Amino acid sequence: TQETATEEQELPAHPIRAYQLITDPNRPAVVALAIETDQGHSLFLATREILEDLGKDLLDRAAKMPVKG
Repeated sequence: TQETATEEQELPAHPIRAYQLITDPNRPAVVALAIETDQGHSLFLATREILEDLGKDLLDRAAKMPVKG
């Protein structure tokens, strides 16, 4: 059966090795988020709203994880 966009799919997961936020003076309304994995680089464009939401979600999730010790 064909899955709809709202159904969850299993996607390959790769550990993040590095990331970088890249600004473009010609496009001040977006920032590029570059993520490096063992499979290579991916580049995503994000608005301020997305970055704020992502930052909050990442901090919330990190707070629920065990402290590395």
